[in-house]
Amino acid sequence: MGDRKTTVCMISCRHALLDDRIYKKEAVTLARNGYEVIHVGYGETNRDYRTPDHIRIIERKKEKKGKTFRSWRIAFMQLQLGDLFHAAASVAADIYHLHDMELCRIASKLQKMPHRPKVIYDAHEPFVDNLRDYWRERSPFKILLNDIPSLTAEKRFLKKADYLIATEENVASRFRKHNVHTDVIYNYSYFYPETQEEQEKKYDTVYSGLLSKSKGIFLMLQVLIAAQKQGKNYSFVAVGPFESPSLQAEVEAMIRREGLEKQVVFTGEIPLEEVSRYYRQSKAAFCLFPFNRTNQRILPIKLFEYAAFGLPVIGSRFGHIREIIESNRMGVTVCPDAAEEAAAILIDLISGNQYTEYSRNGIQCVKDYYLWETQEKKLLRVYENLSITAIQTLERKNRMVKRNSHSSPLLDENVK
Repeated sequence: MGDRKTTVCMISCRHALLDDRIYKKEAVTLARNGYEVIHVGYGETNRDYRTPDHIRIIERKKEKKGKTFRSWRIAFMQLQLGDLFHAAASVAADIYHLHDMELCRIASKLQKMPHRPKVIYDAHEPFVDNLRDYWRERSPFKILLNDIPSLTAEKRFLKKADYLIATEENVASRFRKHNVHTDVIYNYSYFYPETQEEQEKKYDTVYSGLLSKSKGIFLMLQVLIAAQKQGKNYSFVAVGPFESPSLQAEVEAMIRREGLEKQVVFTGEIPLEEVSRYYRQSKAAFCLFPFNRTNQRILPIKLFEYAAFGLPVIGSRFGHIREIIESNRMGVTVCPDAAEEAAAILIDLISGNQYTEYSRNGIQCVKDYYLWETQEKKLLRVYENLSITAIQTLERKNRMVKRNSHSSPLLDENVK
């Protein structure tokens, strides 16, 4: 039993199977440290395979609602997460690690399986604030059948969880009111260039991540428009996918209307390994999120990626964004809807005033404080404690089964 590997099953329903935090950080860290790691989640097809990092992926096809009764029926069943539960239960993991709030609906069922596995709930975002801020953009169908049941399930499960993980302190504080077994494992970057060699700059500004209204795509374009009015035609590369085709059409229409076609480049979704090329080719970076409860609480990983590549950041003047930028002097903060002020800051920044200082500070603070390596140790400590108790539980159960199997013939004999 001492040579047996602890089996870990990551489960996600909204995050991608090769998500940066789930796969690149947590799963790879655990696999490198002797754990057998499996990830169950939704994708484009049904398949079961191993990655070069020796992580097993069990992919279940996400059914899209269509015009047929069958597609609606499967989509409705997937709202109940039955397919993910059965796939996860089939591997009989020692520890289950849940990455989306919806999965709290199957958390207790996992805990009650015969071998009594441990269950971790890892909240990547402040989901409660998320729903409060964006409920108007969600369909009544999803609110009634997904959001409300998920919120209720999360509230019930917080006390029962074997461990709770948050990515920042506000969510962790809420969790600790229900469960002392709570820790913050920050979503720091593993993305750090081996060298800081200079490269020709093709773009004045860069943004990396989902292109959406909630992440400030229109605010960034407004800054470019304001700079244009001040005689500066700055180039901008947006690295990432659009949230929806309708948003893409709206953004492209705005670009044509304002005459920004030659200044703005969209890469679409690209592999993480290629993102660094655009960082190296840019002079400064945007993290201009509009103000709301969610954005006030989240700690965007892009801040640390920008800083690691020496990109001074123009960010929103609130929440963790303001705290990280100002405390490390790695850029300038601004009221996110003050486009003219942000444009003036961008002009001053790119012209050379304090650019080198912000760039150097960003590189150094990431190296000193904000690398994933610092969080690896915390993750492994959580798993070390849980895996010991998980294996002890399994061994105790095996002893009971063995004892019962030895005692049953005697009972039969006595009955005779």
